[in-house]
Amino acid sequence: MASVQQQLSTLAVQNSQLVETFNQAQADVEAKLHKADHARLAANQAQATYRTARVQLTQTVAAQYEGGSFSATGALLSSNNGQSYLDQLNTLSVMSSHTAQMIARATAAKRSSSEADHQAKTLLASATAKRDALGKKKDAVQQQIDKYTTLLATLNAAQRAAFLRTISPPAPAAAVAKVNVPVHGGTAQGRKAAEFAIAQVGKPYVFAAAGPDQYDCSGLTMAAWATVGVALPHSAEQQYGYGTHVALSQLLPGDLVFLYSPIGHVEIYIGNGMVVSAPQPGESVKIVALNGHLGDIVGATRLP
Repeated sequence: MASVQQQLSTLAVQNSQLVETFNQAQADVEAKLHKADHARLAANQAQATYRTARVQLTQTVAAQYEGGSFSATGALLSSNNGQSYLDQLNTLSVMSSHTAQMIARATAAKRSSSEADHQAKTLLASATAKRDALGKKKDAVQQQIDKYTTLLATLNAAQRAAFLRTISPPAPAAAVAKVNVPVHGGTAQGRKAAEFAIAQVGKPYVFAAAGPDQYDCSGLTMAAWATVGVALPHSAEQQYGYGTHVALSQLLPGDLVFLYSPIGHVEIYIGNGMVVSAPQPGESVKIVALNGHLGDIVGATRLP
């Protein structure tokens, strides 16, 4: 029994870290695809600029041809006097300069179009390759989760409950009963994020989910802060880089609490020493005592 619980404890931490590594990789792929879309838009705009410049150049050359303005000799032969010749020669010079500028613009537009097209294709190829690799990574994570849930199923109900209390200690029932909505303390945004998280209690943990009916840990915190217009990545490690770092003794509702090294779990503080957590496969979103896993906490952040 003790050996099984030790294996489960190790797997629980490893799975949390694996899931968040996958979430970070998925966020990176989405960012690359977004960047590729912007590059394609820029390439299309550059191509449109080139087409416009080419049409304008064609029209200008055609107009010069029809007007017989291609040489100084033509200007001399068509002039009636010296002044007329000088006027036409001046016009020819201006038109030639204008044509040269148009050629330069068309050439630059063509070069920009080609470069933008190359960049768009390169970014898309890179993003697509990473997206394909992500599918294999997801399968590997799911295999680890299956290993955990299979081992968990070997415990009887009492053993299972005892084990789950050790990895994510529930807040005392009396304290949970006192959890009130609206939440008090902190900022209006933090309170609203905390209240959203409380409302998700009881919904199942599902790897890589971000609501509305199921969540993993960073999916829950991302969804909570999205309710107040704050966009977070679906990655605990990346979320750790947002906001201001605060001491655990200074926590306010809405603050994010991070666990493990490397970071593999995130929870949202709701006040009175409690957090809302989407803990592990086989569990549901629940209210957890902060002091139940102080040894695993690596930091906390406060968002605007």
